[in-house]
Amino acid sequence: MSEIPTLRQGEPSPVVFHLGAALVSYSQALLASPRASSANFPWRPELRGAAAGLSPAIDRIEVGLEVARRLHTMVEGMEMWQRHPYRRQLQDPECIWRAGSARLLDYGEIPESTDPNGLPVLVVPSLINKHYILDLVPERSMLRWLAGQGVRPLLLDWAGPTQDEADFSMEDYGRKRLIPALQHVCSMTGRDVSVLGYCMGGTLAAGLAANRPEGVANLVTIGAPWNFNSTVGIAGALRAMIRANGPEHVVRLLRGMGEAFGFIPVILFQTLFSMVNPMQASIKFRRFASLDPNGMEAKLFVGLEDWLSDGVCMAAPAAEDLLVDWQIRNAPALGKWEFLGSRVDARNIRIPTISFCGRRDTIAPPPLAEALPQAIPGGAVMLPDTGHVGMVVGGDARNAVWKPLAEFLLTHNS
Repeated sequence: MSEIPTLRQGEPSPVVFHLGAALVSYSQALLASPRASSANFPWRPELRGAAAGLSPAIDRIEVGLEVARRLHTMVEGMEMWQRHPYRRQLQDPECIWRAGSARLLDYGEIPESTDPNGLPVLVVPSLINKHYILDLVPERSMLRWLAGQGVRPLLLDWAGPTQDEADFSMEDYGRKRLIPALQHVCSMTGRDVSVLGYCMGGTLAAGLAANRPEGVANLVTIGAPWNFNSTVGIAGALRAMIRANGPEHVVRLLRGMGEAFGFIPVILFQTLFSMVNPMQASIKFRRFASLDPNGMEAKLFVGLEDWLSDGVCMAAPAAEDLLVDWQIRNAPALGKWEFLGSRVDARNIRIPTISFCGRRDTIAPPPLAEALPQAIPGGAVMLPDTGHVGMVVGGDARNAVWKPLAEFLLTHNS
């Protein structure tokens, strides 16, 4: 049996949560099975047709055996991933600028680039996860594909905070990292540049375009949350529950964790993401167990799971901004978010803007993400039928997101 790589030891984190969530959910299914043929049973809409043919005398032993099979297959899939030989081999392109832990990577210099001096685009990823979700594998690299279309992506890799950045807030990241990176690109290229933000990087990019637009030609956001007032889904229910108890509890928790660990550990964010869709791990690892381990689909699965496990810690003040000011107080949508010296008002964004909001996005679902382009005068919205990560690496990403993104950038080439 092959050795489990260090990256995958104890993963997917938190393992206990994933296994417990599956066990609880399947146990509830077993307990509810005698009522499954009832007209009032809460079937999902897409399952109602098949459920209509169920016999009133459902064999609970068969249901129990199916529960056991699913749990076994989930664990089998997790073990297959942990021992899979695939490792991401892509090398980061040349670093052309550094500040603290942050660096700027020039995709105009990679072999796939058709124009090293092409349309410059400053790419701003999330602070929570590693940058390479935008450059995962050659077959699903949004940045390498864009470089092949005459665009010059310049990726701002935040990396994990150093000790000198342990007290960084969102304001610090904006003022000491984002603005200097933008200024470097403008100086280097001699022109205004487009800014593309993914996930919370899109929210930061919008704050930049609203309050410090000098040098910003166009704005693109992908899965950027903005209006956190929504109570849709489990994530919305969690926000509503926390708001009811007041944000002070979360502030104390984050500050205590920051004092104890120096940073907010990765496992906190992994747990929060897991709570958004508690059964996702069971579903995806059961599916992985059925794949050919040597096939391309398995390779992509392993690469994505490795990225999910390869998270970064976060400076406590920045985490407080994200989880309290954004998620609980809804500061961006209410015009109360302080960034780059003043409150952010999306109505002040007066440049061409397009936002991609995934219809199946559970991290930034349409009620959260659409609010941003709707607040921007002339802001355009696209609703690809995909999820949050699927917009950048999914099988439909090229047609649903990458191509219209490239068309927007090249059409608005200033």
